[in-house]
This record gives sequence, C-alpha cells and structure tokens, in this order.
Amino acid sequence: MSGGQDPRTSRRFLYHFTHIDNIAAIFDSGYLSCDAVSRQGLTRTEVGDPEIKDARRRRRIPGSAGGQVGDYVPFYFAPRSPMMYRIACDHRDAIVGRYAQGDRPLVYLLTTTHAVIEAGLAWTATDGNAANATTEFTSDPATLEAIVDWQLMKAERWSNNQDDPDRQRRRMAEFLVHDRLPTVLIQWLAVYDERHVSQLREQLDDQRLVDRIIVRPHWYYGYERR
Repeated sequence: MSGGQDPRTSRRFLYHFTHIDNIAAIFDSGYLSCDAVSRQGLTRTEVGDPEIKDARRRRRIPGSAGGQVGDYVPFYFAPRSPMMYRIACDHRDAIVGRYAQGDRPLVYLLTTTHAVIEAGLAWTATDGNAANATTEFTSDPATLEAIVDWQLMKAERWSNNQDDPDRQRRRMAEFLVHDRLPTVLIQWLAVYDERHVSQLREQLDDQRLVDRIIVRPHWYYGYERR
C-alpha cells in the first residue's frame, strides 16, 4: 500500500458522471441510483452503451451484497475514463445509434471511499472493468488499496501496448455502491466550462453544493464533430 496509508481512513476520490439533464431528478429523489433503479424513469438522457449495460446486468458480483454489476452505482477512481473517451469519440465520429452529444454536457459527481465506508453502505471494488471476466472484486479496504493500479489512475495515456496489453481494463477499475448512494454524500460537482456551471445551478436544489461546482476541462476529451 503506497505512502503508508491506513485503508480505514484513506480518502480516495470517486468519480461518477451523468448527463446534466439527469441532475434534477437525482437530487429530487435524494439518491444516485444504480442502473436497475435509474431505468424506472430517473434517467432523462442515457449516455451509456446499451450492449455494455446489458453485459453489466448479467455479470454477477461475488460476496458483499451479491447481485449483478447493474445493481450497483458505479464510480471510477479517476476522471477521463475509457468510457468517457468512447462517448467523446462516438460524438466526434457521429456513430449511428449511440448517444450523440459528446462528453461536454456530462457532470461529475464526486465522493470519497471514506464517506461511503463511514456511511455503512454495502460496496465492492474491482481491479478493472467490472464487466470483464478476468476482473477481481473485493469488499476489503486494505485489498482495495493493493489491487488498484494507482499510478495508472494518474496517467494521461492508458491505452494497451505491447509491453502491457491490460492497461485499459485496469484503468477502468471501479468502486461499486450497492443499490443507491444518498446525495448528501456527494461532495463536489465538476463540469466542462462556465456555461455548464450556469445550467447545473438551474437544476440543482441542493444549496450545499451550489458553491462546490468546479470547472475542470482537463477531465474531459471535449472532441468536436469531424
């Protein structure tokens, strides 16, 4: 475990993103909900790939609260995930049948591992893409610190290469919260630019977070249409 961190008190930031159109419903409900619940009318604009979501609904999770990956709220350990890259590229390349608006309208909702654990929520974490058959799961904080590739989380480039053909899977390591996460545990919101700050404030009724909206364009790919 790097830096001698105590896994019981470490505060690893967690990053979940959703379309800005979904923010009002999330905060009105008081929860950030898993895919199984969000499909019941809470998602106004879906950004995920239907095939990937279907695979996640079928992938069983060992231990913890059990169930499938789709029964959990997913968080990444870093921004600019491979999933966001795909969303940005689908927009750039005008891929038919995919979400078409790109990554700029997406909002990051941030919390920490410490906040989730202290709240007593059921969770599990992975060493890579949760839908991948080779991915390992854990619900132990010490094991989490050991299996996540923290250096890769900091890397600007995460593509597979000849020396390491598993980089992309590992870069998609996840922290999964069972069923739903109360919005009171959300500590920051991040957007692409100031225009999206204004749009977000119009939807946000949680005054606690109005002054905790940060602009982070380097957390996005931001590709324009070709």
